[in-house]
Amino acid sequence: MTEIPEHLLKRSKAAKSGKSGDGGGAESAAPAESSAPVAASAAAPAAAAPAANLPNLDPPAPPPKPVPAYVQAAQARKKIPVWVLPVIAALPIWALSFAGTMQQPESEDILLIDAELVYGSCAGCHGGNGGGGIGYAFSDGEILATFPEAIDHMAHTARGSDAIAGEAYGDPNRAGGGRISGERGLMPAQMASLSLIELELVVFHERAILGGEDTSSPGYQEWMEHMREEIETVGLDGPTITQEDMDLLLACANPEFTPGATGEGAPDGETCPGPRAEGGDEAAAG
Repeated sequence: MTEIPEHLLKRSKAAKSGKSGDGGGAESAAPAESSAPVAASAAAPAAAAPAANLPNLDPPAPPPKPVPAYVQAAQARKKIPVWVLPVIAALPIWALSFAGTMQQPESEDILLIDAELVYGSCAGCHGGNGGGGIGYAFSDGEILATFPEAIDHMAHTARGSDAIAGEAYGDPNRAGGGRISGERGLMPAQMASLSLIELELVVFHERAILGGEDTSSPGYQEWMEHMREEIETVGLDGPTITQEDMDLLLACANPEFTPGATGEGAPDGETCPGPRAEGGDEAAAG
């Protein structure tokens, strides 16, 4: 008879005990307990799966509001270039400067206004402020150094430097030496362009306003008042300078400063143009 191995007998006995509930319970329980966590962990995903299919109870996000038409227009509008910003910043300064030009003139003296007006024809050569250019400067006392007396200034302006080209004129002792006609271009005669009152006005402007000549003396104030009266009565549309007027200027001018002058003074019944000398007489050079 074949002998049954002992380990098979033990396994058979254990199986029988498991069916009847006797013995071997401790041994069989152990594998059951050890397998419980595995079963639980395997069942966990299956239990969690239904939760993933639950409906979303949060309210849906509201749709975006439409952009207003005026905002769309602003966004589509062309932007100001960057280079314009400095220009805009400078506008207030320009406005203040422009406003200054619109102010009323500081003086309403018709003498000063008309004298500056007549000088406009001379500004092209001598500068608007008398600083010089093609012609000599008048400012900083230059014109007073050349012509110490207004009458010599008037005679030279009326006759022009073209008529005495190459000759000396003005004060020979002035700083820097005397003037030689033609060294700095030739000024045409103004006899055919100016009336006698206009000649006085332009010389007054060049000397008093641009050259800084003192006008406080009674004789100078009398000359200024004479020009105001001439402006009001005759105006600036009078006849241009005649040869008789030119002869009067040369008779009143100083021969030392004005070529061709006689220095005899005005004939009886006439008055030399320019500031009056003390005592009311005309300022004839002597």
